[in-house]
Amino acid sequence: MKHRLRDYVEYGLVRGLTAIVGRLPHRAALGLGWVLARLVFLVARRRMHRFERRIAQVFGDAKSPRERRRILWLAWRNLVFNGIESMRTPLVTREWISRVVDQRDVHLLFENMKEGRGAVLAVPHMGNWELAGVGMQLLGARLMIIVRRQRNMLTYEWLNRVRASAGLESFLREAHSFTGIVKGLQHGKVLAILPDLRAKAQFVAAPFLGHTAQIPAGMAAFAREAGVPVIPAYAVREGWTRHRWVGFPPIHPDPAFDRDADIERMTRYVIGFFDQAIRAHPDQYYWFNGRWVLGEEPP
Repeated sequence: MKHRLRDYVEYGLVRGLTAIVGRLPHRAALGLGWVLARLVFLVARRRMHRFERRIAQVFGDAKSPRERRRILWLAWRNLVFNGIESMRTPLVTREWISRVVDQRDVHLLFENMKEGRGAVLAVPHMGNWELAGVGMQLLGARLMIIVRRQRNMLTYEWLNRVRASAGLESFLREAHSFTGIVKGLQHGKVLAILPDLRAKAQFVAAPFLGHTAQIPAGMAAFAREAGVPVIPAYAVREGWTRHRWVGFPPIHPDPAFDRDADIERMTRYVIGFFDQAIRAHPDQYYWFNGRWVLGEEPP
């Protein structure tokens, strides 16, 4: 496969930065990330204004322009911090997770796997969701994730190697992956999925962030087909280096329901908790998503 010059440059920059942050102490690496985040935030003002409109779309006059700008900056800083920590994935150990993560709700996952079946772990794009997945794997969950093929195959293949080194099993977002994921769930594996995206097909219309959003039906479809619960959860960053994982009671598929009605019931249940979490911690949310869950924001 031929690669573009841009692919090589992007790959080289990512690998170079990874080498640097891997040699720095955790807080020092985040300090470098803070500098990079601030520079981009100031240079890309026009683009950042677009993302600020998304916050206004959700909160309206409840947040002043100054508050919206503050939320946006912290969300952007946290996103860069997430990237820095993802580059340090090979350095993450169970002992490190125990030191930096408040895990008081982790029992919700493992208690629902006692009979040998897995679970669908549904999380929004909040906090460091990638670290949460790696951490769950280190704590004993056999995690499956769904990935999209990226345009830059050099970076894509490297990311897959990093994920595989952490023990994560990756499936491409393709129709034929459905059967393999369902079998994994039936054999005790956990599917970590981020359903707070805008779907153009096979979606559930659900109230979310003050609007009606087209939430992908896949999360609940996997659970229904495999006969496993969906467990809503989210991650938040506390300060620079600490994290907290928050979980909610699971919802189980109900064979008494029609398939579509059951998928809608489970999806609305999960997305309701996500709504609460984002409103409580707006500076932790990923307002920069290309598949913005509410569609095009107002001009």
